Amino acid sequence: MRRLITLAVALLALSACGEDAGGIVLPSDPEAPVIQIRSEGGFAPIEQMYSSGPTYTLLGGGRLIYEGPVIMIYPGPLLPNTQVTEVTDEQMSEILAMVEEIGLPDMVSEHDDSAADDVADATTEVITFWDDDGEHVYSVYALGIDTDPVPATAAAVELVNVLSAAASTGVSDEYTGDRVRIIAGVSQTAPEPGFEDIRPWPLAGEDPARWEQLDLGFSCKVFGPETIEPFGDATQVTQWLHPDPMMDAPPFTLMVRYLHPGEPDCPVGG
Repeated sequence: MRRLITLAVALLALSACGEDAGGIVLPSDPEAPVIQIRSEGGFAPIEQMYSSGPTYTLLGGGRLIYEGPVIMIYPGPLLPNTQVTEVTDEQMSEILAMVEEIGLPDMVSEHDDSAADDVADATTEVITFWDDDGEHVYSVYALGIDTDPVPATAAAVELVNVLSAAASTGVSDEYTGDRVRIIAGVSQTAPEPGFEDIRPWPLAGEDPARWEQLDLGFSCKVFGPETIEPFGDATQVTQWLHPDPMMDAPPFTLMVRYLHPGEPDCPVGG
């Protein structure tokens, strides 16, 4: 049975205008993605872009996956601090009210770049909403910079605020997914002296040359969750010897993380 969420917040807002309130039917699969927010672009190094996941992913059953605090040490851990919590019914109503206020159910793909003249090289926040009609996308350049945003962008700011509040107030656990993405390449940045960490190739029988090829010589493949084990104590400067010991090749940098539901196996257009 599909769960119908009554948007109490939207109902109050719309009744003042004499309009009918709508409703969003959540998927019957509690693990199906409903909303996902990710950052794209900006001046981040390509390795950071490849290693970063979505900021938030909300599932139909109420689980919220999000990126937790970053430990301020060098070198930081290789695996990101991905957390999961449960949103309350009230938070779910607020979130879905913002989805309707943005107008996502009626969008295919729309973009607000009105802040482009105010700031250069900012990130674009991409909001994806899934329903029975498929995928709906609203993206905003430099979200939160514009002091007088259009209504859809103002609602997008509020959506992020509600998701942030849900992540910070709920009881969280470490997130473990069923897909592990590994991206391999040769880093252009050497670790600081004294922090070198070169290890044997951790994936028996796997050659990155046969993986899906991305930009700048990087390659990508998705594995099952059991593949995460060798990377638990690795750091962001750990490097890995070429799988063929006879090859005179520089060591690889690996970017490893659990994928969120709704993410493609490998970066699109990478």
